[in-house]
Amino acid sequence: MPKKMKIKFEAATGKHIYCVDENGKPATDVEKAEMDRIYQSPAGFKHIGVILHAKSSPGCMYVVIGDRTYKVCF
Repeated sequence: MPKKMKIKFEAATGKHIYCVDENGKPATDVEKAEMDRIYQSPAGFKHIGVILHAKSSPGCMYVVIGDRTYKVCF
C-alpha cells in the first residue's frame, strides 16, 4: 500500500503535470459524481490541506496543512 504521493505542477502556470505514488503508479482520476456522493455522505471528507499558486509568485507554491503553511519554491 503506497504511503506517499508525488505531485508535479508547472511552476510558471500552476498547471498540474502528474500525481503518482512513490512507486511511480499514477493516481486514479475521480468523476464528479463520485466526489458529490462522498461530500454528501455522513462520513464525508476530512480536510487535510490545499495547494495554492499565485501568478505573482510563479516560482513558488504554498501548501496549507492544518494551521501551518509551507512555501515550496522551484
